[in-house]
Amino acid sequence: MRQFGKFSFYLVCAFCFAAMPVQSQHLRDGKFFDQGKAMTQRAENAPKELDKMAFAVGQWDVTYSTYLGDSLAHTAVGQAEFTYMNRGHAFMERFQLDDLDGIGTPLSTMAFLTYSPSFQTWGLGEANSLSESISVLNGDFNGEHLRLQTVARIGGGMKLTYLRGSYQKKSDSQFDFIFEVSKDDGLSWQKQIIKSYRKRNPQSDFLAPSSGFGNPAPHLPEQARQFDFLIGVFDATQELTLPNGQQTRFPSTSTATYALNGHAILEYNWYDVDRSLPDAATSIIRIYNRAMRRWESLYLANRGNNLLYFGGRQEGNQLVLHLFSSNTLAPRISRFVFHSAADDSYGWFAETSTDHGKSFAKTWTIDFIRKQ
Repeated sequence: MRQFGKFSFYLVCAFCFAAMPVQSQHLRDGKFFDQGKAMTQRAENAPKELDKMAFAVGQWDVTYSTYLGDSLAHTAVGQAEFTYMNRGHAFMERFQLDDLDGIGTPLSTMAFLTYSPSFQTWGLGEANSLSESISVLNGDFNGEHLRLQTVARIGGGMKLTYLRGSYQKKSDSQFDFIFEVSKDDGLSWQKQIIKSYRKRNPQSDFLAPSSGFGNPAPHLPEQARQFDFLIGVFDATQELTLPNGQQTRFPSTSTATYALNGHAILEYNWYDVDRSLPDAATSIIRIYNRAMRRWESLYLANRGNNLLYFGGRQEGNQLVLHLFSSNTLAPRISRFVFHSAADDSYGWFAETSTDHGKSFAKTWTIDFIRKQ
């Protein structure tokens, strides 16, 4: 294998799109509780735009090719599965590569792919076990291809790097995902990754997780275990202040398992018991980014279908999370706080400040009790 440059190697790690485990490694991942996984078509009240990507649902063998300039640097073979998620309102991709670089480095990723009617845009968010990070792109169809993009300051410097990924259908049994970068404001593009998908005969145990909650990956730092109290099934009591100032109280259920071969935590919440929220569901994946020394989270609800990218770190005996991008000219600040973690319970609240953080008012509280 040709050696990657430092920039190219970490870019490859940070922006390969998909998700999760296989063979002997899969036992480190927990059960999937999202009922959407078993669906073969979108929910009736889900955005009809999802039908444009329905061809991706299924099990795939994936040829993963990395490039340096115009030259092919390395090729590896992995596996992927696309399913519906959040009860048929979006897509989830799980991808597993046992040997990324020819020396046995594994890669697991999980992606949420959704269409937001309110913003009229597609969103793609992915958690990556190797880079220990989350990336988010958005875009729309360009002809027959779904093209998504974002920009980043690689290495924290002045120069912007444009990043884009395209789903390109070739037939009912083949499609490509092409990831490219531009360093000249999008005037020219250079291939970084091509993932070539070939449909395989479905297997019931394909990328199958364990029947339990899985286990954390070995050798994780102490900080990456701070959310372990989420693991399990919990009954929750939620109290929410509505925009009109009225308060509402309702129960829900929360389930969290280890994911990405134990490098991340995947959390589901559903609200069947609330008649005003029929079939409501949310999914969150959390991973600790050692390089940035912070937790990163990706949230997707099937009400609105908008991706939310946020995170933070421990402050005293609380885990305090916030949006990574905010309008610094506005006085409004929101944050999400986990507290009082114990063996059989924990608490959470959201609070908002309208005076640049001088004071906060709680807008949402949840108390969690472990299900016996």
